[in-house]
Amino acid sequence: MAIKNASDLLVYTKTSATKQVTRIKALTNAPFSVWSSPSKKGVKVNNITQSNGVIINDHAIDISSNAGASIVENAYFSTHYSTIGTTQTDGDYTYRDYENGATGIVPTLEIVSGTGTLKDNAIIIEIITPGSSEIFDPVAFSTSASFSTNMDLRDVTTKDSEGWSESVGGLKSFEVSTELLQTLNPDHPIDGTDFINKLKERSLVNVSFSDRIRNILINNTVAAAQDGFTLNTAAETTGQSDPFSGTTASFITASATSESRLQCSLSASRLEDKKLTWSFYVKQGSTGIATIRILNVSRDDYTARIISGSGSIAALGSEYYKITGLNTNWTRIAIEFKNPIDVTSGESLVEFRLYPDVYNSQTTSKSIYTSSWQFEQRQSVTDYQDPTKVNRWQGDALVTSVSFDAGVEDNLTCSATFTGTATNTYNT
Repeated sequence: MAIKNASDLLVYTKTSATKQVTRIKALTNAPFSVWSSPSKKGVKVNNITQSNGVIINDHAIDISSNAGASIVENAYFSTHYSTIGTTQTDGDYTYRDYENGATGIVPTLEIVSGTGTLKDNAIIIEIITPGSSEIFDPVAFSTSASFSTNMDLRDVTTKDSEGWSESVGGLKSFEVSTELLQTLNPDHPIDGTDFINKLKERSLVNVSFSDRIRNILINNTVAAAQDGFTLNTAAETTGQSDPFSGTTASFITASATSESRLQCSLSASRLEDKKLTWSFYVKQGSTGIATIRILNVSRDDYTARIISGSGSIAALGSEYYKITGLNTNWTRIAIEFKNPIDVTSGESLVEFRLYPDVYNSQTTSKSIYTSSWQFEQRQSVTDYQDPTKVNRWQGDALVTSVSFDAGVEDNLTCSATFTGTATNTYNT
């Protein structure tokens, strides 16, 4: 590791990626307010996220009978999702669970009236298991961190050892220790720091001792269906040349006249009250214009600027920024929050959107290139950090000790020790 000072070394816990499980509930009897000839009624479905990360909106499907099972068992859902279990009832409702094909955070499914009119509360959508991306959360925050590896020796001394002790390698282990500032409120622990529960449940923690990870994404591409990236009425060609002589960029093409975009969704709970900067590279495809928007935060809270490359950027309406003058060379954009991020009340996601051309006057031929997105929990942008090339020791461990020292206000210093249970690997 290239160590500049002690604060460059941190301990991280790794959270595995999961797929969202959605429960579709409909009134068992007569979810439609009127049911007469013709014998089929229609509903519209929004936010169907396919396994390739493409979102389908405003899709009409036919329902064959005025019964909840006819809605929740519609073949359209099993075409895009994996069915979990069987159809069940819960009071006045019939429900079925579906697992999303895309890993990570995805928009919540929505079913609304179409050619048929649904009763109020006829359909309820519940998230049983929220989707999550694979992430590394810092748990040391530069206060203290140490890492050690050990190997026991087995005595194999014999008469032929000529009086010398002989040994061979035995059990190997590693240990990571850290200190951090912890809140006393158990309902709101700092990300990844609920060590008492880990100790109680004897559950494994995947820990990483590494250089400071600035980019909270863990992949260096912007490919849909990973790291919270999805496409809305747009097409993507991955494997394009990036600004660093690699092939991690994507070519994004609009497939509708408005709202065609690539977006990355991050959990609101992960961002709330944190410092944040979003940066990315973009260049001309068939158009030298692009639009950006961050959904569920106020545009008054952040500013956008060009770090390098050609073009200019200016506010568009009350919610967007418009980038103009892009050419075939890469331009890097930074969006910096002036204060810790304040997510709109009740919202679970923050969506970072990039549109080819102007968001509401697109054509199916408008396209741009984009690459190397970076989200940093700081208020000013830094150089792009390829998250696949961060040097780190990493392995599974158990929390073997936790101690607390009294602090001030609602905080204290927590010390935790992790003892490895398997091989630790060096990742570069």
